[in-house]
Amino acid sequence: MSDQLAALGEKLRRDDHDRYVGSMFAPPESRSSLWVLYAFNLELSRIRPQVREPLAGMIRLQWWRDVIEGTREGEASRHPVAGPLLCLIRDRQLPLTEFQRVIEARGKDLDAIPFADRQSWLEYGRDSAGALAGLACRILGQESAAAEELGACWALTGLLRSLPFHVAQNWLALPRDALLDAGLDAETVLAAQADKARLVGVVKILAEETRHRLNQARRVRVARAVLPALLPAVSAGAYLNRIKALGGDVFDSRSFRPRPMPVRLAWASLRGRL
Repeated sequence: MSDQLAALGEKLRRDDHDRYVGSMFAPPESRSSLWVLYAFNLELSRIRPQVREPLAGMIRLQWWRDVIEGTREGEASRHPVAGPLLCLIRDRQLPLTEFQRVIEARGKDLDAIPFADRQSWLEYGRDSAGALAGLACRILGQESAAAEELGACWALTGLLRSLPFHVAQNWLALPRDALLDAGLDAETVLAAQADKARLVGVVKILAEETRHRLNQARRVRVARAVLPALLPAVSAGAYLNRIKALGGDVFDSRSFRPRPMPVRLAWASLRGRL
């Protein structure tokens, strides 16, 4: 394995630990390919907190579109993620449309209040982590009907767990309709003037809806070969359990504390079931 790919693996171990752990259950010859894919996602996720104006973020997303379309090969070859990504796409014959879905979804990150309703919230999950999970399954040799939904549930769980950090960054990743149902408005939440009990109640409801969706998706039979791509669903279930135990209070530090689950993940991999 090249030093460049090993560096990507180390970056994921630090910054996207759950996906990194899942990749370690993949065959050794596929792990670095998964790392390249996940590093691409990590690059996109860092755009919003790194830019001050949406236009700057849009320019960065356009650069990645150009990379995927092959119009920036010279620049991409010198980039630690873009270069390996183009090689991965060519070698594995991965569909460009799925990468474009992920990039388009990340455009939502540049809106302070991006989700009008639960449907747009769910679509974001499907088009971001859902599409990514589908690509990971392809890397492992098979498609999976469960990948998009399982990936979406992982994304939505992450949005719920990260609410305090996102609000501090002036980004509210909860659907407006769920807030309105609780008598809240998004602008008040971003101004840190919302009633905490009502906001926690919204999180609790959304977490339960996500848990139901996750349980439904986990009933779909999954080929053992693609399990490493879908193991974050096991982590999502555990994090949702923690949110439930805390009554939806994601402002409690225990809700976003990492939770290593090697035994649980190993058992799921051994059984061939999520």
